[in-house]
Amino acid sequence: MDIRLLLLGILTVESLAGSTLVFWVKGEKSLNVKLISFFLLTLGLIFLQSLVSNMFGEMNPHPLIVLFSYLFFVLCLLLPPTFYWYTLSLVRDDKKLLIDRNVLGHYLPAIGLFVINIFSFVALYVIPVESEKYTLLRTTLEYVNFISLLFVFLVQNVFYLLYAWRLYYSEKIILKESQNKETNLTIKWMKSFILLYTILIILLYLSIPITELKFLFRIFTVVYVSLIIYFGRNNYKFVLENIKSETLDETKRSEIKKRLMTFIESDQPYLDQNLTVISLAHSINTNSKYLSYLINKEFDCNFSSFINKYRIEKAKKLLSNSENDIYTIESISSMTGFKSKSTFNATFKKETQLTPSQFKINARKNSII
Repeated sequence: MDIRLLLLGILTVESLAGSTLVFWVKGEKSLNVKLISFFLLTLGLIFLQSLVSNMFGEMNPHPLIVLFSYLFFVLCLLLPPTFYWYTLSLVRDDKKLLIDRNVLGHYLPAIGLFVINIFSFVALYVIPVESEKYTLLRTTLEYVNFISLLFVFLVQNVFYLLYAWRLYYSEKIILKESQNKETNLTIKWMKSFILLYTILIILLYLSIPITELKFLFRIFTVVYVSLIIYFGRNNYKFVLENIKSETLDETKRSEIKKRLMTFIESDQPYLDQNLTVISLAHSINTNSKYLSYLINKEFDCNFSSFINKYRIEKAKKLLSNSENDIYTIESISSMTGFKSKSTFNATFKKETQLTPSQFKINARKNSII
């Protein structure tokens, strides 16, 4: 049996089965689970089309095989934005991502190519084969699909990989002080996922001129998909603790929330540089799993983001008061619970879209007006 067909078969079954396995993971299906499932499904359909093409021939006239071959290019353009949105979903709140108006814009190339291919597919079965229009349309379609795969797909991957790595390093700076196990696991998986996809794309394009690398590319892809299935199913996302809803009923959740907010307002624990989810939980007489679950459900964020929001609000008050001009930005960062100036700057800009210095200047201008 041809080893190429065997590997394509393994990849097809592995990806499609993995997509189903990840999607039907027990517990709440967060956005990142749905995205990684869709990513695997897209990969599986790409491998399936390649398998069908190798088994029945690229020039097979059967309508379904022809249509599937056209959709192959659309599927390829779906991968890069899905890769990026999954990466983003690891460190962003689900609700904010779902209402993001930019989501559709990232999929416009795939949507546009889908419309072109469906229209052309229908037209090619209506226009007589011997006509010049048929030849022109088919040639144009092949050219458009070729350009999409060779150029658009490449540009997409470069663009989204750069953004993904940039996102990783910015989040790493903000969260490097975190002692939350779930947070650290998420960041590690985020790095691994981006790195593995980077290697996959590099191998893909190197295997085009260097045919000897195609076998290595397929072997690596098998390993790559296996890792995605494993970690996707384990769902490494912020504070998704394995707590069943019945173990923390509404009454208990309300009590913990009340104690948390009272303690936050009276003692300002967020000013402590060494604050952890464990120490905070201990202070309000609960455990870290319950507290993490509560913050995730009640405030739609992880522990680090929850605490940092209070720290930034405190910093904004200090920066807005001219009496605090005697303090440097580094001093303000230390006073508000941050261990380093770089973490403070990154978090502040993430929350306000301004650097601390810019915010301070704007505050002074507004006070004059």
